[in-house]
Amino acid sequence: MDPGEIYAKTDAGMRELKERKLNLPIALRSLLIMIDGTSTVAQMLERARALRVDQKAFATLEEGGLIAKRFTAPSAVSTREAPSAPTADAVQRFLQAQQIMSDAINRHLGFRGYMMMMRLQRTANLRDVHDLLPDFAQALVKRIGMDPATPIVDEVEQLVRGH
Repeated sequence: MDPGEIYAKTDAGMRELKERKLNLPIALRSLLIMIDGTSTVAQMLERARALRVDQKAFATLEEGGLIAKRFTAPSAVSTREAPSAPTADAVQRFLQAQQIMSDAINRHLGFRGYMMMMRLQRTANLRDVHDLLPDFAQALVKRIGMDPATPIVDEVEQLVRGH
């Protein structure tokens, strides 16, 4: 497994998080929750260091059909993009905005941000990120306050607008 690969939850993975039918060990379940569709395997393993998981955990989740490779290189175009070919700049801004939002949710909202993270994973383009931004901003302000949240929200907004 390449450390630069990016994985996202499949429908089966989302269902497992809701229904808990497979009785996954806590470390695997926690890793499944953390997989956001925007971070590389290496980044996820770094964040999940306390869980003591390795690439085998990713392989286990992939073999179980709970996660799937989204794309290999962070600069690759997602297959979920709109049919009209987006510019490389738009793709890069989309990925960067998604990453900033994902990091903020993980860092500041934690488990409270679970549903927000699920919505973020369903974004497929800058328009989707734009539509999610008001709810993201509201949750962030509620949790950490206006002053710390403003630069984060402003950065995402600038990426969405292309400035």
